[in-house]
Amino acid sequence: MAMRQFHRQAVSTIFGIWFAVATCFPAIASKAEVVAPANTSLKTALGSEESLLSEIRQVMRDAGYPALITVDERGQPRARTVDAFAPDGSMTIWVATRPNTRKVAQIQSNSAVTLYYFDASSRSYVTLMGEAELIDDEATKKDKRRDRDGDRLYPDFPNDYLLIKVKPSYVEALIPSYRGDPDTWAPIRIDLVDP
Repeated sequence: MAMRQFHRQAVSTIFGIWFAVATCFPAIASKAEVVAPANTSLKTALGSEESLLSEIRQVMRDAGYPALITVDERGQPRARTVDAFAPDGSMTIWVATRPNTRKVAQIQSNSAVTLYYFDASSRSYVTLMGEAELIDDEATKKDKRRDRDGDRLYPDFPNDYLLIKVKPSYVEALIPSYRGDPDTWAPIRIDLVDP
């Protein structure tokens, strides 16, 4: 049952990956800006940043498994479905993996990553763009390990268990309360770090 749900969500994620590729890499992405109605800010028009982030978190929960997008040694974006932890208060996302995976090697060469969540039921998506850091500290691994990260996946814990900490600098989203700029289709953007 859980594998069927994982497969269904993985398939729906694949259909939306092209959104993330366009926003993942600044050299490729267009720099469209969201325009608010005259004499009002976008955040005022849509609600507070806190309420927008709450809606974004809901889309992430509903989407389930995101795609983690890295860049390989030839500059080719690479996407794979991951079982990410829920975001913390600053929208930092953790991902558990094995240290010998391709995503780890790609992050070692280029720490710029995107996490892409697509919820087919609401036709909403969230992309988080930022930097990934590999965490191999044993105390942190023991603290973060979830029940589902058990011996079946990591039989030599903590040696075969590595954490990826994704610290996003900004988030873009099409959410139920904001379906994109009517002219450019640009999603809402929220900067998560000071420029």
